[in-house]
Amino acid sequence: MQINSGTAVNQGLIGMQRSQAEMVRSAQQIVEAGTTQRDNPQANDLIEPLLNIQLQAQLFDSSAKVVKSADETIGRLLDTKA
Repeated sequence: MQINSGTAVNQGLIGMQRSQAEMVRSAQQIVEAGTTQRDNPQANDLIEPLLNIQLQAQLFDSSAKVVKSADETIGRLLDTKA
C-alpha cells in the first residue's frame, strides 16, 4: 500500500499561496479605491474586495488544516513503522 501524503501537503500549500495572492490583490483594490480612483464611484466599491479577503482567509485556513492533517498522518505512519 502506497500513501502519497506529499500530494496532500503540496495541494494544501498551493491553496495557501493562492489565497494569500488573492488577499494581496483585494488589499491593493482597497488601497486604490481610497487613493487613486476617487472620481470613479464604481472603483470605490469596497464590499467586493472586503468579502473576498474574508473568503480567502477561510480558504487559507482550510488549506492549512489539510497541511496539518497530512503532517499528522505522516507522523503517525512513521511512529507505526518505527
